[in-house]
Amino acid sequence: MAVSTIYTHFHFKANRLRDLQNITQDKPIRVEVVKVVELTEKQFRHFSTHMLDDMPFIIENRNLMREVDGVYHCLLVCVKNHRGGILVESEGYNYARYAADVLDKSALDLRDVPVDHYDLKLRQPPSGPER
Repeated sequence: MAVSTIYTHFHFKANRLRDLQNITQDKPIRVEVVKVVELTEKQFRHFSTHMLDDMPFIIENRNLMREVDGVYHCLLVCVKNHRGGILVESEGYNYARYAADVLDKSALDLRDVPVDHYDLKLRQPPSGPER
């Protein structure tokens, strides 16, 4: 896996994608994407508005994410046919402790990076009669 330099910034404990979208703070950062996590559009919308919630794909990969010598080893969370995504570096936590908006994922070197497809079970209202 290769290191890419992109213009963005990591935000500490952002709860939603909108919190990440302040381009005045962008600067070149070095990242190595250790895994691509592809979600459906509905799942991505849920994740991008609940980024402080524990997520199964972060829990499963939390030991892969870290910062070493100025390089952020992170997940790229995205939708397959969408241009952008969110970089996540959890520092061993179960949620997106540090996150960065990626406007164009083609700026990242994703050759040989494994891709996981997740079927998140979003909370559904209980079915059947009310109690």
